Amino acid sequence: MKLFIYNSKKIISAIIVGVIIAIISTLIIDFIYEDTGPDETVIFTNYTKEKQSVPQLWSHHRWLNISVDECSSNAVLILGTLGFQSIVKNKHYVYGNLNGNRATIKCVDMAKAKASFVYTAVAGADVKLVEKLRNEIAWKL
Repeated sequence: MKLFIYNSKKIISAIIVGVIIAIISTLIIDFIYEDTGPDETVIFTNYTKEKQSVPQLWSHHRWLNISVDECSSNAVLILGTLGFQSIVKNKHYVYGNLNGNRATIKCVDMAKAKASFVYTAVAGADVKLVEKLRNEIAWKL
C-alpha cells in the first residue's frame, strides 16, 4: 500500500509539473507572437491581417549588344507597347505604371565592351501578372 501511495504522489507531481510547463509555454508563445510588444502601440487602426498582401517582385537582367542610349530608348518603347502609363525616363533609367504594377528598366553602360547591361524589375500585388509583365519585358529586350 505504501508503494502505491508513493508512486501515486510521483504521478500526480509529474502531472502538475506538466500542466505548469504547458501553461508557461503557452504564455511565452503568445507573448512572442504578439503583433505589438508591451510598450508599443498600433498607429494605423484600420490595419487587418486579412487585407495585408505581400508585394511581389520579379526581376531579370541581360547583356545587350547595343548602346545604353539605344537600350533606354527601347525601354520606353517596350513599356509604351505593353500599355504602361506615366512612363518616365531619367538618363538610362526608365519606369512606368500599369494597373497597380510598376516596372523599371535600368541600362548600364559597359563602355569597354561597347554594349550595355540591363536590369529589369516589376512589382505589384498579383504574382501571376507581375511574372507575366516581367517575362514580356524580358522577351522584348
